[in-house]
Amino acid sequence: MPSMPQRKTTTVTTKRRLRVPRPSDDRVVDRFDALVRNHSREIHGFLLKLTGNHCDAEELAQDVFVKAFRRLETLRERGAARSWLFTIAVNHFNDWLKQRRQVALRATRPLPDADVVDPAPQQPSGELMARELSRTLMTAIHTLPERQRTVLLLFCAKGFDYAAIAEMLGISTDAVKMSLFHARQKLRSRADRILGREEHAVE
Repeated sequence: MPSMPQRKTTTVTTKRRLRVPRPSDDRVVDRFDALVRNHSREIHGFLLKLTGNHCDAEELAQDVFVKAFRRLETLRERGAARSWLFTIAVNHFNDWLKQRRQVALRATRPLPDADVVDPAPQQPSGELMARELSRTLMTAIHTLPERQRTVLLLFCAKGFDYAAIAEMLGISTDAVKMSLFHARQKLRSRADRILGREEHAVE
């Protein structure tokens, strides 16, 4: 009997190492290695910005490239690699966020009432205020409807234009513009409420 061809392995990594089985076709290996080499740092940085956590970003980035490997045959044009990878990254982040919400909901239990004395309010420093605003806006981004969140992230965080996002998501450019408009309105409203509270606190 003829022997089965040996499968190669390669390393998909930003910091940790993940061994992914590979077909013996060196062209496929080279193509995937080029994706990792050219885009892994940017994908990891993007996911770190979204999660705020190095471990989560690392794990998500690993998953993104595993999915990219499995779908490599769907990437027809080399020039579309970046947008193709970011589509996978955003969709994977959205799925991850949904799972975290479900886990959080299951873990939520009503707490017994307790007499808690609130500490005396302290005037926040400018740095603390900026940090609080950043955290709150990121939380607000996480709570946006999926399409609005996806469009906002691709447009504002990574600079894709309307046409590119429309093609990536399979929607019209008008739908992209409308989603971006609503996402910005919601974030602006949240920021105004935060800034209003902070102005009141320092009076």
